[in-house]
Amino acid sequence: MELPQQSKYQLQTTVDNNEIPQNITHGYTGLRNQGSTCYLNAVLQTLFMTEEFRNAVESSQDKSELSSELAHLFKELKSGKKSVTTENITDVLNIGNVNEQQDAEKWFLRILNMVSSDMSKTFQGIMEYTTICRNEHTSMVQTDHCFSIDISVESHSPINVEYCFDSLFEPVSMCGEDQIYCKTCKNMMNMETNCKIKKFPPVLVLHLERFELDYNAMYYRKNTSRVEIPLQLSVKGERDVCQYDLYAVVKHTGSLRSGHYFADIKSFEDKKWYRFNDCSVYMIPDLKDQKACDEAYLLLYKCK
Repeated sequence: MELPQQSKYQLQTTVDNNEIPQNITHGYTGLRNQGSTCYLNAVLQTLFMTEEFRNAVESSQDKSELSSELAHLFKELKSGKKSVTTENITDVLNIGNVNEQQDAEKWFLRILNMVSSDMSKTFQGIMEYTTICRNEHTSMVQTDHCFSIDISVESHSPINVEYCFDSLFEPVSMCGEDQIYCKTCKNMMNMETNCKIKKFPPVLVLHLERFELDYNAMYYRKNTSRVEIPLQLSVKGERDVCQYDLYAVVKHTGSLRSGHYFADIKSFEDKKWYRFNDCSVYMIPDLKDQKACDEAYLLLYKCK
């Protein structure tokens, strides 16, 4: 989804000076905002701070432009500099207008679809959808390789993410006008669709659908409902259960027309939480103290 263009000056209100601790330097390097590229910075820092993905980038033999530029950027992010540029990355991704804010999830998916499978497999899971008619005939089985799972955000607050996630795997009935043709019964039949995770991704990414189309006004708006972020998720698969721990939250502040992205990430190196906000990187309190949040946009969980 393309977001409306906005002034780069609107996006420079990224950090409240009273929010930044005095001991701001903790060894991590920031990324310079080229105008309104906070969405890309948040995604790149999250990828860099994902251990399996970083290792895959650094050990990859893939010589494609994006893979090479990611390897170079990750080397720069380990240099100890205060901040580095992402100009080569935006060039490779063909981001022509760096003063236009765009959607972080869109570019997260775009990057994973462009790199090699050895890199992207860190985030790849397989979903299976089975449609069965009322006479217990299997009408259709469809598998979907995915890098993120969309979570519908209701209008009321707070939203229980765990409940919304679990509801994705409840059977969905298609009756009446929603009936589907069954090839075995040779007739339109009541159907039931079931969804399950056939392959667990090493990193589970949940996309909270905050930007939604108002069909009456034909206008995209932002849902600012507060969500309860679970620090752990217990996910049932085809035959077993996978336990996931939260390690990163990509957040969006402000409105649809004037907003800003940043990422709160738990370091796999020292187990502390940091806020990656363009050039600024600093330690923050453990997220266990954060019961609800109206800024969360992407939630990333690592399989134990």
